[in-house]
Amino acid sequence: MYARTRPFPCRQKKNVPKFSDKTGFSLEVAGRTLRYKSLHRIAGEVDGYVATGHHSEDYLETVIVQLIRGGGWNSLRTLKVYENDRLRPLLLFKESDRKFLVEHPKWPVFDDESNESDSFLRNRIRKQILPHLLKEGANPEKIYRNFHDLEIPRPKADRSGKEVRVVSRQVLESETESVCKDILDLHMKSVFLHPLSGNFLRDLLSKIDSRTSFSLENREAWFWKSVSSDLYILPKSGAFFRSFQFDSESGFLRWNGKTKRVPEFCLPESDAEGEKILLRGIHRELSELLREKEIPVPIRKMLPILKRDGKTVMVCLRMWDTRMDDIQSDDFQGAF
Repeated sequence: MYARTRPFPCRQKKNVPKFSDKTGFSLEVAGRTLRYKSLHRIAGEVDGYVATGHHSEDYLETVIVQLIRGGGWNSLRTLKVYENDRLRPLLLFKESDRKFLVEHPKWPVFDDESNESDSFLRNRIRKQILPHLLKEGANPEKIYRNFHDLEIPRPKADRSGKEVRVVSRQVLESETESVCKDILDLHMKSVFLHPLSGNFLRDLLSKIDSRTSFSLENREAWFWKSVSSDLYILPKSGAFFRSFQFDSESGFLRWNGKTKRVPEFCLPESDAEGEKILLRGIHRELSELLREKEIPVPIRKMLPILKRDGKTVMVCLRMWDTRMDDIQSDDFQGAF
């Protein structure tokens, strides 16, 4: 193996035929699924990209495969240079430069024997259809550029400070499913999350169409909306899902990337369920107040509250959103 002659870690092989039998996938699809799953896990461990060798002729093959299978407009926009931590640098190269690299002795190329089998549709397209298109003057590089913005991806941002995304409910209630998916996937990508699956998208839009409050989650995020609010996307790795930290000696409370000094004789707690606070002479349920303030349900359990002598005297809303005012009890006004 080439990797064994270089300082690259080698990973254990996967049983592709067994996975194919279990899932019903073809050997080609099963192998690709296992390969990318492992590569994305490794990329996550080293905060890197999964780089593949796709080039413009591969793009043309993929377009033909997808059109044969009933693909639509998005078939022409497949194989982006960068998407979902996957980088395809050869798509930025001219055909002459790519062929120069392939022939360079320092860049060995290893052929997969399955590429020669006519049992796979992609191979039949590559060997039988593509040569005719190229002979007739088809230019894969030009076709690719017509449907893609060839921007080099920006350096990876710091992923430690993932933020909330808010999507207009009017847009989600009025646009088609495909438009909603494009909008939501763009928001997901902006916080380094994967696109929504078709089934999850339909469940989400069904909840939105019901005009009711809901919380919905997938593997990477919570999705929350009240009857009248916009849709909140809350990445599960966000700082707001980590427990607060409190230094009793200094009196500093830290949560969601923000710091607050806690007054003397007060202690912070979380989870406002069942708690009450005295406002304008009335003991109000915190759950009711947070609902009125449209604080997402998943956040309510993490939001710090301050207690003195066993009574709730403050809800630290500004640590969630600096545009909000903290809720202070009647007998605690002016303590800060």
